[in-house]
Formats: sequence, C-alpha cells, structure tokens
Amino acid sequence: MPRTFTSDAGVIFSAIKPEKAADFEAVMTRVKDALTKSTNPKRKQQAAAWRVFKSVEPGPNGTVLYMSFFDPPVKDEEYSVSTILSEEFPEEAQALWRRYIECFVDGQTLVNLKLTTAMSPTAAAK
Repeated sequence: MPRTFTSDAGVIFSAIKPEKAADFEAVMTRVKDALTKSTNPKRKQQAAAWRVFKSVEPGPNGTVLYMSFFDPPVKDEEYSVSTILSEEFPEEAQALWRRYIECFVDGQTLVNLKLTTAMSPTAAAK
C-alpha cells in the first residue's frame, strides 16, 4: 500500500506491542539514518519534517502509541518504511522490515490533515 500524503500535514498512528517498543524505535532510527544518508533531495526534505512521538500514557490494551507527524510532508512522495530502507540499506532491508512489522498490534493509520485554524496570531489558515 502506498504511503503518500496529498495535504499540508499528515500523521501516521502506530499501536505497538509493549515488548516491541525498543525494536520499533530501533527501526525508526535506521529510517532516519536512511533519510539523512540519501542523496535524494526529497528524502532530505522528508527527514526535515518527520517527527516521531511516543505517548506517555499506555494505549488501548497496554499498547504503546507512536505518532509520526509530517509538517509539511513532501506531497505525493513515498513514505513507506520498506522503500526507504531498501534504497539505502538493501542488504539489511528485509530483516529490518520483518523486525518492524512484528512490532504492530494492528496496522497503521495514515491521515492527511488540512489546517482549519491557526492559533498563532501571525499564522494564517490555508
């Protein structure tokens, strides 16, 4: 399934098994490494606007909730972890992908966001 954004901002919600949180974070560190190592300027743009947050409180059934924020995302560019890892770490990509998918309770939810209200007095809604 393609992982692309078509809006001004986006988020991906990930519910992770508690015992796999360290694995999830380790793979995301490799994704960061891949993005920053890439010579593709679009990958550099992705890295600059991609932030991953971990919920302090437990999620449903004790899951660990992670939210990846993309503000702004590189529109119509692929954000698939498997694609990004394969580009820079082809020899590790398959093992990293397996480690990554074993972390999830369920799949991910990708959401395109449209700004409706900017609270800053100097910011304007688009």
